[in-house]
Amino acid sequence: MTTGGWQAPEREPGPAPGLVFGGFGARLVAYIGDIIIFGVIATILLIIGTLVAFASAGVGGVLIVFTLIAIASLAYFPYFWATSGSTPGMRMMGLKVVRDSDGGPITSGQAVIRLIGYWVSGAVFYLGYIWIFIDKRHRGWHDLIAGTVVVQRA
Repeated sequence: MTTGGWQAPEREPGPAPGLVFGGFGARLVAYIGDIIIFGVIATILLIIGTLVAFASAGVGGVLIVFTLIAIASLAYFPYFWATSGSTPGMRMMGLKVVRDSDGGPITSGQAVIRLIGYWVSGAVFYLGYIWIFIDKRHRGWHDLIAGTVVVQRA
């Protein structure tokens, strides 16, 4: 038998007490910040490689620099996610990527899978990124694939 009194709605599960899921706007600004930071790094490497190529009258320097830029671009996001949970852009916006299961730091493997998830998220008309608007926990496909979630830093 019910008493007919008011009951509070069930609490939505959150990342942890005192933490908030990272929103789309903050995540977008963080990503743009990371792209700008990496663009500056890549431009400096490209200038150095071009100067080396002209000085040595060969294309070897440019090829080496392009290889370094490619490796750096593949390592940038996973390195920061696995070591500190945040890229420089995410730190600027007060965000951190953690394991979805328990809020702990992500592994190197999860970081690489999350990067692959970035490519998948963008490959299908960017639906994987738009999914952040749909998911209650603000997870994109890359988060779902890697088992991660983005939270505001405490």
